[in-house]
Amino acid sequence: MYPPPAYFTTRKERTSLNEMELNIGKGVDFISIAEPKFKTNTIEMIFMMPAGKAHNSAYSLLQALLSSTSKAYPSINAMSRKLSSMYGASLKGGSGKHGDMMQITLSTCVIDNRYALNQEDLLAEATELLLGCLFAPNTENDAFSETDFRIEKQDLLDAIEAEINDKRSYALTRATATAFDGEPYAYPTDGTKEDVEQLTPQSVYAVYRQLLEQAVVRIYHVGPAHAPQIGERLREAFAGIARNPVPLTFRSPSPCKDEIQHITEEMPVSQSKLVMVLKGDAPKKYAMNLMNVMFGSSPFSMLFMNVREKLSLCYYCSSRMAAVKKSLFVSSGVELENAQKTCDAILEQLEAIRKGEFTDDMLEDARRSLLNGLHGAGDTPMSCIVWSHHKYCDEQHDDIPAINEAYQKLTRQDVIDAANALRVDTIYLMQQEVTNEQNH
Repeated sequence: MYPPPAYFTTRKERTSLNEMELNIGKGVDFISIAEPKFKTNTIEMIFMMPAGKAHNSAYSLLQALLSSTSKAYPSINAMSRKLSSMYGASLKGGSGKHGDMMQITLSTCVIDNRYALNQEDLLAEATELLLGCLFAPNTENDAFSETDFRIEKQDLLDAIEAEINDKRSYALTRATATAFDGEPYAYPTDGTKEDVEQLTPQSVYAVYRQLLEQAVVRIYHVGPAHAPQIGERLREAFAGIARNPVPLTFRSPSPCKDEIQHITEEMPVSQSKLVMVLKGDAPKKYAMNLMNVMFGSSPFSMLFMNVREKLSLCYYCSSRMAAVKKSLFVSSGVELENAQKTCDAILEQLEAIRKGEFTDDMLEDARRSLLNGLHGAGDTPMSCIVWSHHKYCDEQHDDIPAINEAYQKLTRQDVIDAANALRVDTIYLMQQEVTNEQNH
């Protein structure tokens, strides 16, 4: 067990997690979260950069390159053998959007040292492995390995093709492009096939260097005890980088268009896809979350119980929030002849909430659902990281008891006000191809 050094500042007053934070460089923070029940150590590095057409595809390819090989382990087989020797440790990369910024992640998880058969310092070993991937990747002459690049580039092209073939996901992508046109959020996380085709080992290396120098970085450790020695090792590693972090916008509400955008695309699909994007901000904090659970994000929601089950208008119908964009998505799979009826029915359910036409039982079920999810923070290492990082990105300073209390205090009128704040911005329909028989 390592006692926290004096320069750590406890964050207990902000979260119920046993969390400590240390600044280890310009725009680089190390967050240690201790939970004695965990039997593993997890380290996750999160690099944050502005999203957009210029680099999204390069970021997606970069995270795969960094998490598959390194200079010390220059092949996938060599890296796999190394991870196996560490009792099956994991090494993963990832990329995704958070509002108008991209997040590129690199993480590892290994069993705690006390379970090592020969008293190996697995945490130190995992830290060095991760640092090797980040600071000594498999590169030569300012370019990534041609072999690695070719493999990961094809994998990324295949992933983009798979999303296009997943029409439910593709419909959301197309609706997003329309609803947030002109905003970084509009652009796909992985970019487009055309973007990927233009990447080279040299161009991705240039983006890699830019990431090291300009990204805002949050590095999380979650384990059975605080590990300040990781923070010190990270401080040493980043000391050699000339850091100039870019300013980031964490909350970027999107203005609602003056007129609803109606987009219809005909595609060879057996089932039409309807996506509606609504925008607005609830007057009371957390009220939109509660309203959304009642509206369409739960198995007992009005969209599921009424539009899908009672009216049988669609195959599925649900809603989800993009909180940092102050937006709500409704997604549904329908037969073409039911598309307009489904759209009307969805808006009727929203109008019902606006009028307060819902039972107290539904309100309390939604409240309990949110509270149950809230109490799950800290159950797993990743839930600890997600909670802490969400708190940072959304500039949320409430601890779990405070949020619990806020949800308990939300009233029927608060939910009504949240529903009334929403306005339809975009209606997108991926339409089944109309045959001659259907025309007649």
